[in-house]
Amino acid sequence: MGADIADKSLYIDEIDLRIINALQLAPRSTWLSLAEPLELDAATIARRWNRLSESALAWVTVTPGPSVLDAIVTAVIEIDCAPSQLDAIAERLTTLAHAVTIEISTGRADLLVTAGTPDLASMSQFISQQIATIDGIQSLRTSIITRWFTEGGRWRLNALAPSERGILTAGESSGRRSRSRISAVSEQDRTLLTTLAHDGRTPMRELADSIGISSAACKRQIDRLTSSGSVALRCEFARPVAGLPILATLWCRIDAEHLDTVGRLISRAPEVRNCFAVVGRENLVVQLWLHSPAELDAFEIRLRGEYPELRIGDRSIVLYIRKLLGHVLDQHGRRTSTVAPDVWLPR
Repeated sequence: MGADIADKSLYIDEIDLRIINALQLAPRSTWLSLAEPLELDAATIARRWNRLSESALAWVTVTPGPSVLDAIVTAVIEIDCAPSQLDAIAERLTTLAHAVTIEISTGRADLLVTAGTPDLASMSQFISQQIATIDGIQSLRTSIITRWFTEGGRWRLNALAPSERGILTAGESSGRRSRSRISAVSEQDRTLLTTLAHDGRTPMRELADSIGISSAACKRQIDRLTSSGSVALRCEFARPVAGLPILATLWCRIDAEHLDTVGRLISRAPEVRNCFAVVGRENLVVQLWLHSPAELDAFEIRLRGEYPELRIGDRSIVLYIRKLLGHVLDQHGRRTSTVAPDVWLPR
């Protein structure tokens, strides 16, 4: 399995996918604790992960948790560009911490930017002062996200058997506390989250040293942030190299009384990366990870059969994910650098 790229040492095989799937479920687990469910020895798991990590083919990072997504303002910004300046505009956008994900797309816009800010005023300033002023942008349209049914941090591979997934999720669940919101994210929290954004498997001692506290206090801080729903950890990987090169976007319309139910049901489909409601001509956006463009037709047919009240207004294929949750990617989906997303960054 893998993309046809020049360096044949850059690949993700079935065993690698099992390890990645395990880390999606238990991102900071020790290699020893993963050995039994994966039926591999800890040294083999560590060696394979080190290769994936050093080759920038896979990484563990932070993702906004549900309490943050409920509290901040998120938006999809569609940007039309002068063709000769598309790359330069995308490059400029990658430097902006609030531009969390950037996609070069077919269809109704040249660029799709997913952005997050603390409030509507901050979003307005971000768009007018940092995006609209970029040379070469011809027009832009903003759709405010009103509800997240699912987001990329919850998407999972299907490389493990149900029994194997059960062992891993049982271990993670046993360490969770009931969610209690926290009032704010401190400067110390932000320093910790920036480190975890670069490497979510940074050893606890190293994390503690970075913010000047004990390992026990650092663990409590991480537990507080995750149990409150402020953040979660996710394992990402170079999908084109692993045989999932296609990201498709569907812009859909459905009557308001059906929106919540249908959005939640669609979000359960294994292909769905993002599913969210927006204010706009189409009010439901669905993004899918696919093996080939042909699978999009099959998914649409399935949608129409299951939800006849749903109307698909437009569709597009992402040509290149330039930035994914703060990580700048190359054409093969490998991480080249990180601009830690920070929705609490003052405007």
